[in-house]
Amino acid sequence: MTKGISVDGLNSLTEPARAIYLTPSHQYPTGVTLSLDRRLAVVKWANRYGAWIIEDDYDSEFHYEGKPMASLQGLDTYNRTIYIGTFTKSLFPGLRIAYMIVPSELTEPFTMARTLMDGHTASITQLTLAKFLEGGHFGAYVRKMRSIYVARRDTLASMMDEYLSEYVTCETPAGGMQMPCHLKHGISEKEIATAARRAGVDILGLTDLYAGPPASTGFLMGFAAYTEMEIEDAVKKLAAIFRHV
Repeated sequence: MTKGISVDGLNSLTEPARAIYLTPSHQYPTGVTLSLDRRLAVVKWANRYGAWIIEDDYDSEFHYEGKPMASLQGLDTYNRTIYIGTFTKSLFPGLRIAYMIVPSELTEPFTMARTLMDGHTASITQLTLAKFLEGGHFGAYVRKMRSIYVARRDTLASMMDEYLSEYVTCETPAGGMQMPCHLKHGISEKEIATAARRAGVDILGLTDLYAGPPASTGFLMGFAAYTEMEIEDAVKKLAAIFRHV
């Protein structure tokens, strides 16, 4: 899946879907960015069947290769897209504030649903974030963190190639905060993950992320939360584990 979801699969459904949930900027866990032609095809599909597109742009701020692609919501001239995002990834996990941009016809029912859920998000937190945005600080912060994250990504890619290319094939992501790595030679994902945890290296196996039979075994390695020195240390620990598997 190098270009993202294919509309052919949607068209082959016995009954048309009423809604589709997408993360076009960065699909988890593959890291794939939905191509422009497929974005336009999804928009046309939603209009044809009167379906809704739920576009989750949860970490679109952290795109490292070229200019970010236009959002589905920006491409959708039929107003079938519900655009959602969060500040949890871009700022910090403790900031439990997200946002939603909906077509005008959905404003009232969504407002009612939000009220029934829990009323509102804490006012002081919202006001503080609003001031941060209004002052232009958010854009400056994202630019700074993007440069830090891409350096960490490149360090991880370089280290994995130097120490582990014999055992895994890694895909350097164009965005996001994790790098998918695929195991070679039938190496046991479970055995590697267990040994890595014992060594203090937290990796997430790919097998459990498949809805059906896994097409590939391997793991995800996060890089955004770690310094380049910590990344180097973790890769060397993994290399020692692979040599003894």
